[in-house]
Amino acid sequence: MRPLVILGSARADGETRRAMDIAFPAGSADLLVLPDFIIGGYDYQHRNTADAFSSIAEAMTSVDKIVFTTPVYWYAMSAPLKFFFDRLTDLTENLKSQGKALAGREVWMIATGTEHALPEGFEVPFRRTFEYFAMTYCGAAYLYTGTDEKTARVDRRNTRRVRQKRYRRPLNTR
Repeated sequence: MRPLVILGSARADGETRRAMDIAFPAGSADLLVLPDFIIGGYDYQHRNTADAFSSIAEAMTSVDKIVFTTPVYWYAMSAPLKFFFDRLTDLTENLKSQGKALAGREVWMIATGTEHALPEGFEVPFRRTFEYFAMTYCGAAYLYTGTDEKTARVDRRNTRRVRQKRYRRPLNTR
């Protein structure tokens, strides 16, 4: 079964997509581009049940492996991915069966940015969210998109390791 890659970049053809393509060459993963879907913000009264969130959540429950990809914006995940993560609250309220069905899924995160390393604490919301849903967080890969070729080469190798399932440690160990 191919992994589901959720691209959380506002630009579907940017550096984060390039990182996804390094990790998962054409045809080796199913791609879901968040900005291509209409997803309302979290609503305490659940008036947004007709949007695309539940179908994306259903797609997540139908695979064994999920990879979230995001550029680093202001030391945090992108707005489309944050918006989506806020909606995960629905999986604890009106979509509980889908939330419980995520248990045991293996999850990775791929981030891109121009700093030499992933910002301190960047993985915390990912790791804690996945723990909450009893998913197995397998780690992060960071693709440096700056001008230092040595750093970029190491990060491309680490990004490929996500596909090879050999990358199972936090990134900030350089």
